[in-house]
Amino acid sequence: MQDHFEESYMGKLWYIVLGEDKRSFNEYFSEEHGITLNDDITDYQLSFLVINVLCGQWAIEDEQSNRFKIMDKLKEIRDLNLEFGVYFQIPIIGF
Repeated sequence: MQDHFEESYMGKLWYIVLGEDKRSFNEYFSEEHGITLNDDITDYQLSFLVINVLCGQWAIEDEQSNRFKIMDKLKEIRDLNLEFGVYFQIPIIGF
């Protein structure tokens, strides 16, 4: 079961954005934003949420020197979305 998660869209997205944090998406969004995720959340919905909430928060909170880290993560998410066919425009965050 663990191998399946690691190869799934959600597993790969988790590794990109929360791998260092170690909390699940449910734990993170519940504790940090008061959002409870349904078990049937789609890849598209999760990607949209991560990009607009998580990456947006990083852009606001992080120092100017970390902007490249955020952009790198957005590029990784874009590549993952292309791999799994999760298509929508990723907003450009201005610095």
